[in-house]
Amino acid sequence: TLNRDCVAIIIAAGETKAPVVAAAVQSEKSVLHPATALQVLPNARFYVTVAAASLLSAREYERLSRFEEIPAREQDQILVDLAVKQQKGILELTEQDFQADAFARLLAAKTRRPVAELVQSVHERLRTAIARGSQVLTKTCFLHTEPHHDDIMLGYLPSIVRHVREPSNTHHFITLTSGFNAVTNAYLSYKLKKLAPRLGSPDFLGLNAENYFAPDDETGRQRDVWQFLDGVAAKRPRMIEEGFCRRLLRDLFRVYGKQELDAFRGNIHDLVEYLDNEYPGKKDPEHIQRLKGKCREWEAECLWGYLGWNCSHVKHLRLGFYTGDIFTEEPTQERDVPPILQALTEVNPDIITVALDPEGSGPDTHYKVLQAITAAVQKYVKQTGRKDLKIWGYRNVWYRFHPAEANLYVPVSLNMFAIMENAFLNTFVSQRDASFPSYAHDGPFCELAQSIQVEQYQTLKTCLGRRWFHEHPSPMMRAARGMVFLKEMALEEFFAISRELQKKTESL
Repeated sequence: TLNRDCVAIIIAAGETKAPVVAAAVQSEKSVLHPATALQVLPNARFYVTVAAASLLSAREYERLSRFEEIPAREQDQILVDLAVKQQKGILELTEQDFQADAFARLLAAKTRRPVAELVQSVHERLRTAIARGSQVLTKTCFLHTEPHHDDIMLGYLPSIVRHVREPSNTHHFITLTSGFNAVTNAYLSYKLKKLAPRLGSPDFLGLNAENYFAPDDETGRQRDVWQFLDGVAAKRPRMIEEGFCRRLLRDLFRVYGKQELDAFRGNIHDLVEYLDNEYPGKKDPEHIQRLKGKCREWEAECLWGYLGWNCSHVKHLRLGFYTGDIFTEEPTQERDVPPILQALTEVNPDIITVALDPEGSGPDTHYKVLQAITAAVQKYVKQTGRKDLKIWGYRNVWYRFHPAEANLYVPVSLNMFAIMENAFLNTFVSQRDASFPSYAHDGPFCELAQSIQVEQYQTLKTCLGRRWFHEHPSPMMRAARGMVFLKEMALEEFFAISRELQKKTESL
């Protein structure tokens, strides 16, 4: 029983809290929404992020009312939401539809423009975003960045595949953290048990005699990947195991130092004993963290090997703020920014991609990586004088863009979905049963990414009309069954967004 005189303070952050917050504030008191019990408390307070408050209609209406002229982004959001609500194309929205919706009514009153003119301008902006997302750039150097090793592929793989097909483009991929927290004890134990019997095999003894397993041998590292992918193509598990066992032994050499192969039997036995008996979630010793991190790095190299890129184009920065602690450190200018700056200097990119989530949403690592990248890009621009860099912001399974927030819509076909699923399940094997699954889907992340992209396509199909897609002159558009949303930014816009996120996050 709640006492009317008590004080209740509720802090909510992130998109996942938005329905709970909205129900608690806007619904009638009901056991279906337990938080509505807080409505009777005169001293109850919600402290919420923008994402958590996104479904509070009165609050959003009040915010929009303060504009002298509602910006184009908000205009797009109002009319896209109205079209979806009415299940009509944007051009089919009528004066009556506007008058029946408080936000559309406000928009018409603020802009003093005819309904036909408003819907036409939003319709054109959506079409322009699709046209821009369908273009393939040429002679462009991409630096793809990700906090975790599967963030890029779950966020915008279709765009990468399309740009890889253009041979004049160059791609570099950097992962900012080690990612060891995402590897289970059971998975690393499984790989070690596959390696143990091979230590005395003629193949491994012969390769070791040739110094094949030297940790820094780039040719050998690449051969590991090709061996693995040959096995995937042939559907031969022994070839696949041969590839990942070669890399695992190479990684053991890196962690323990080069030894005779027989000497590693004891190391493997001790590792398996630890992994099979410790409880999940315990902070691992440093050498276990390193081995788990290398499992993730191997997976990323295999993924980009799918598209023909060598290990030399895949870098693992392992920023120091990422630890196994419950509360991790903030990135620092001295430790975490220089590796990113060095990568920028070496690659000299034209386009940099970044995970761009709002405050209080997605893994905390995404925000910290964004701040480190921002600082590095600022230093890079100051050193080189380059002002022509473009930033592509992406989101994946943890948060998603509203169509009004993005300006590049990339069509995704059924064929592209098949590529994503095949690549994810064959390369990110550690994530088939993820340590940190999403609340939204009980299954591999590639299925969740596909469902999000399908939902985004359905929104645009409603807004533009079925016939716009099905009768489009381009077969690529007719084949589209999903959409990836990206936000292209000039440098100043990117810096401003990053500063605003920092301000909001640090004031929570």
